[in-house]
Amino acid sequence: MNHFQIRPATKDDARRLFEWRNDDSTRRMSKYKGGVGWDEHVGWLDRRLKMDQPNLFIFELNQEPVATFRIDGEDVSYTVAPEHRNRGVAKMMLNEVRSRFGCLRAHVYADNEPSIRVARSAGLDVVIMDP
Repeated sequence: MNHFQIRPATKDDARRLFEWRNDDSTRRMSKYKGGVGWDEHVGWLDRRLKMDQPNLFIFELNQEPVATFRIDGEDVSYTVAPEHRNRGVAKMMLNEVRSRFGCLRAHVYADNEPSIRVARSAGLDVVIMDP
């Protein structure tokens, strides 16, 4: 049986989040498709973690970080670590996100059908974006 937990992201997650963010597939599905440099990433993470409510989380499965999500107002953004994709992680995570945080909105590109399906199955409001 899989045991999962959601925990707030910390500075110790900087390298992991940097690698996940710069993964080719993640970049293709992001609003900003360019790579992010280390200094830019660390600056963003520092600013995010200093917010009153950073709402940046790490999803762990069997005590291993496998995904991340952040909440900005009514919007949720998420990514699954490349080596953990296509294993049901996003479904498990988004179902828990919906359970804990209520109905949020996910902006997903029209050509990202797997993400559209999993977000809808978790009960999120999905906004389809043009690629």
